[in-house]
Amino acid sequence: MLGLIPCFAADQTQQEVFLALPLVEAKALGQVEKLVVTVSCSWISSLKNVPELYDIKMGYDIPMENFFEAEPRLGGAAVDLSKWDRVVGVRIPQDNDSKKCFRVTVVAEGRLGAHRQWDGAQLGIPK
Repeated sequence: MLGLIPCFAADQTQQEVFLALPLVEAKALGQVEKLVVTVSCSWISSLKNVPELYDIKMGYDIPMENFFEAEPRLGGAAVDLSKWDRVVGVRIPQDNDSKKCFRVTVVAEGRLGAHRQWDGAQLGIPK
């Protein structure tokens, strides 16, 4: 006699979004000297196509706030904002408590002192 055992798959509903940066501001910003991504009530889930010669720091400022920071190792290694578009993947929370406090902020500093900040829908994060 063959018995059937129910099998439960791991939660496949986790959603990841790669941050879409507002490239219309790339010219005003110039080469990126520092890029900081802060994620509250979730985390940075993956990175892809990270520009070369940037030092990367990742960690937690507080238990529910994950950060990513990138700075060029050499001044000439700095790239424009378009090279950072869709590089950082963020997990979209599924539970109601995390959804309430979920927030993603990106701050970019350009070589000539320009400073820009974006969050939420400006980064392509669904509501």
